[in-house]
Amino acid sequence: MLEAGLEFADDIHRLLEAFTTLPSKLRPIHFGHDENMRSAANLVDDEGRFSTFVSRSLSGFFLLAPGITYSVRRARGRSTLCDCFFDVQPMLVKQFLIHMARAEPIFGFACALDEREHRNRVVSELGVGTTECWVGRDSQKYVPGFYWLTLLPAALAERHGVPLSVVEEVAQEHIEIEDGQHYFSFYEGPEDWRSASGVAELCRTLPGVFDVEKVKQELPSAKTFLELHVLLRKWK
Repeated sequence: MLEAGLEFADDIHRLLEAFTTLPSKLRPIHFGHDENMRSAANLVDDEGRFSTFVSRSLSGFFLLAPGITYSVRRARGRSTLCDCFFDVQPMLVKQFLIHMARAEPIFGFACALDEREHRNRVVSELGVGTTECWVGRDSQKYVPGFYWLTLLPAALAERHGVPLSVVEEVAQEHIEIEDGQHYFSFYEGPEDWRSASGVAELCRTLPGVFDVEKVKQELPSAKTFLELHVLLRKWK
């Protein structure tokens, strides 16, 4: 299973155009409010039905295809977030990320599920309790990280002082896409992250990039759940 994540400005029409023009093996077929297809009649190709559904789904919805789940999360005045899960060949995920760049995401990535957890999730044990928390995902504060495949727009890199030339030196592949979008691939396959050190070094040495190791170093200082909550909130 592979995961992709995309963040967009609040322009649902641009996003839907990108989804509905995906290559056939990636294009969503059904829509709904959960991950299960409740009605075969809920077809994305039924433009009227789909448009009405989207207009009423102010907090988000799901788009489904064989082996693929797209979750779109919306909130008024905030970015639109897309969590995507793939049980397909890795090459198709690469095609997906490059295609979605045309919708001008604020940031995007694709990787194995365990790489995502390694780079943006921490576990802390206090007493008999265990707390798990996602960290480092706020693109307003930093570039959330680098992953197997990463979409890094020039605007986000510039905002956080991340030199694209330095990122390119570490990446195996770099494609400059229109509208300032930059696609990077850091290793051959999604499972190769375990034996690759370049991405961790980038996160460690570039101040504008989130580095989960900095959070892990601070965790022992939290002696109570309240202290832990305050600490983790800083690294949202």
